[in-house]
Amino acid sequence: MIQDTTLRIRLIPGSIKPPPEFSAINELTGGPETLLRWLETQLGLPIRPFHEADRITEYANALDQVSDGVISASLAVDRWATATELLHRRDELLLAGWDEKDSTDLPPLVRDLAAAAEQGKTSFLPVAKRLNGILSALSDGQTLPSHRCILYDPVENWPSSWRQVLEQLQLESPEKMQPAAAAGSSLHSAQMIIGGGDAVELEQNESLRYVHTRSDTAAVELVVSTLAADPSSVSKTVIYCEDEFLAARIDAALNRVGLPTCGVASRSCAHPVLQILPLSLSLCWDPVDPQLLLDFLTLPVSPLPRRANSKLAAALAEQPGLGSESWELALHDVCEAGDEDTKEMLRERIDAWLSCERTPRGKEISTKLIRNRCNLVAQWSSARASVLDETDSDLTQALRTAAGQAALLGDLAQSQGSSLSEPQLARIIEEAIGSGIQTTAFYEAEGGPTLVHSLAEIHYPCKQLIWLGLGSEDVGGGRWSANQLRQLREAGIDLDDGTHRLTSLRSAEARGFSYVEEAILAILIPQDHAKHWHPLWLAIREQLPKNEVENPLVIEDLVAAGEGEALAPFNFTWNESSVEPSQPRRPLWTIPPGLIKDRDRVSASELQDRLACPLKWTLNYQAKLHASTITELPSDFLLKGNFCHSVLERVFGEGGDLPTVSEAVAAVGKEFDERLPLDAAPLAQPIQHLEKQSLRSELVSATRTLIETLADGGYHIVGLEMDLTGEAFGKTLIGSVDCVAVRENGDEAIVDFKYAGRNKYRDLIEEGKAVQLATYAYGRSLDGGKFPAVAYLVLCDSRVFTPSGSSIVDRNSSAVIPASSIRSVWETFVQAVENADGWLTNDEPIPARPLQLPNEWPPGAEIVLKDKLAANTTQDVCKYCDYQTLCGLQELS
Repeated sequence: MIQDTTLRIRLIPGSIKPPPEFSAINELTGGPETLLRWLETQLGLPIRPFHEADRITEYANALDQVSDGVISASLAVDRWATATELLHRRDELLLAGWDEKDSTDLPPLVRDLAAAAEQGKTSFLPVAKRLNGILSALSDGQTLPSHRCILYDPVENWPSSWRQVLEQLQLESPEKMQPAAAAGSSLHSAQMIIGGGDAVELEQNESLRYVHTRSDTAAVELVVSTLAADPSSVSKTVIYCEDEFLAARIDAALNRVGLPTCGVASRSCAHPVLQILPLSLSLCWDPVDPQLLLDFLTLPVSPLPRRANSKLAAALAEQPGLGSESWELALHDVCEAGDEDTKEMLRERIDAWLSCERTPRGKEISTKLIRNRCNLVAQWSSARASVLDETDSDLTQALRTAAGQAALLGDLAQSQGSSLSEPQLARIIEEAIGSGIQTTAFYEAEGGPTLVHSLAEIHYPCKQLIWLGLGSEDVGGGRWSANQLRQLREAGIDLDDGTHRLTSLRSAEARGFSYVEEAILAILIPQDHAKHWHPLWLAIREQLPKNEVENPLVIEDLVAAGEGEALAPFNFTWNESSVEPSQPRRPLWTIPPGLIKDRDRVSASELQDRLACPLKWTLNYQAKLHASTITELPSDFLLKGNFCHSVLERVFGEGGDLPTVSEAVAAVGKEFDERLPLDAAPLAQPIQHLEKQSLRSELVSATRTLIETLADGGYHIVGLEMDLTGEAFGKTLIGSVDCVAVRENGDEAIVDFKYAGRNKYRDLIEEGKAVQLATYAYGRSLDGGKFPAVAYLVLCDSRVFTPSGSSIVDRNSSAVIPASSIRSVWETFVQAVENADGWLTNDEPIPARPLQLPNEWPPGAEIVLKDKLAANTTQDVCKYCDYQTLCGLQELS
């Protein structure tokens, strides 16, 4: 005998899955869409599957037919968002009984919708017309199978179109809501209050517990620990948590302690495969955003070979721009590997993905170009999915989803006309990708707790409830103003202002809460303070003793006091562990003899590190420990400095006669404008316009200062980035000098470019500590002959600093700093290095000198170290050091 179908239907949307231990044959629980689907199935009224984006596109075309309406301006500004909003409003109106006819009694917005209905036809059926189809089928003699429809909300609260359908069903009223908790318990009293009973003071006891946590981690650990303490209650426990990320953490913690998991599913657009479509489209704008290009190249699943991605990403890290010199060198290197056929195929593949047609930012992009890019993504995703092993189902599903999204986006783009603005494209990308792909970190295991995101999802008895997070997001208000609602009612269209929907939700939540039989644990988490109290919890909270509300139990305090039974029956345990301290500061490091050997070459930076911090020198040059290989774009400061250097090198790198100031400024400005989108593309983005203009002005001004200074001293430029030659400390001296200039008599000058740090470089010269300049000067002096003149040029300030007695002359007298000669600085530096080399030659402990007291430094180390540091500052050698956690300078948190 076939059992009658039982329908448990509520006004709020969403279907509810019964727990595994409950029999649910021929029983459906949910909202209007659950009932609609059942009715259409029984009457043979199938609906062709469609994507909501197709409905929006079709309706936008209908709205385009309305001229000079109140909606016209909004359509012109944001066509997609406006069409989406108006489609939802139209659906509400139709459910409320609107016939899409125009009338002077209607609000102007509704009259525009009537005009759209008259001039533009739509093929996708809204819910109201599907309901009309059901009524027609029933009036034509079709019948529904025997059933019971338990309606939890009064028929009069439903929209007009639904009421007519509901009258055709075998309706029953739900059983009266009764508290499931034992009479006399605090939980029973709370259920009575929420159900509309008299307010009584609530006492915390074993049926009702309330606790705070100071962190999400403590909250998750509390939940899992209470379940682990009583495994028999796990399957009878419901965990209510609105935050899906916190819910996922609960699943991970359950898995860690060996308890059955809930199978928390979440939808995300962050899957790497789903990022290929939006990232590939982002490459269609000029100038290309190098961060987005880097994101594309570093995807773990990519349409380009890993070797190509790696080399091109490294080029971006060096010069962040598509088409820079580093990029072209990397591209040539990648494409030259392999035989001719392989090289040709790879080049075509890279060109297809990275060398597409581009649209200037601020202009509209061709929908044909969008369609071509979407086709490229769809073809690659489908082909990749077809060759994967079926065991890799997650990746296969993601690839197929990406292919579907790309195909949909291509259709949507072409349906919008011949071109789209960047915001419009972003809108339809968001619509095509939707909520992404569903992922489940842990499978739903038999005997696990039930996790719900709303109390309304509880539709069956449960032993205990853990309510994690007592704040709640606001329920969205209605779409219509009070005046519009009044006009519509006068026209015979009775729209819900949100009251019926909210009443249904609160009623379902109260019913869900009433199913708890024994105990509830309410946990307040930190983010609740930024939300409103959940209305049901607020009703309970108001009846708790004032002192318990103002001074609640805090889980961290209970742990510290050893009161693990204070929340009984939700008992919990904990383990005490001694915390391993972070690496202590170690000024001296003992290394076994024989593991360190001297190098056969030196440089300015290497010598400076060797004197200032032998530990840094050892970890870098001997242990060869390097920072993470994860590719990232240079910081803003470094990017500006590198780019300014490269522009000056391109303009003056070949040397020759000194140009006039106007010629030099014009050449630098021209090179800046041409190379910025290629070599420093982050600064070429529209949002960085003011920053770009400021940098250009700084570089032009610095160029003027450089040319004037060299001209006043009678110099012309030999070249930029000039290699050092010769020896120092009996080893080959390597390095390059930013700018070398020479007089007619052969006297040289060295200018070192620094982007910023005016006070720092002035002080280095004044205190006789400009060891980098001294090393460069020695390297150009032909083994200690005549030292060239030296100077720093601080680009952002257009300031030159040179020691007194220098033949470099600057028109700003403050640029000449009374100081020791650069030869004297070199000799002092050499002596200091030789005095400090015992750790390298005599098997002494290796010092981390910035961690030592100044009186422990070897004589002369002050030339690279400061004996007095300002508060919260470090030695210069530490500022760009990758080993601060190893030496203990930076403590691990």
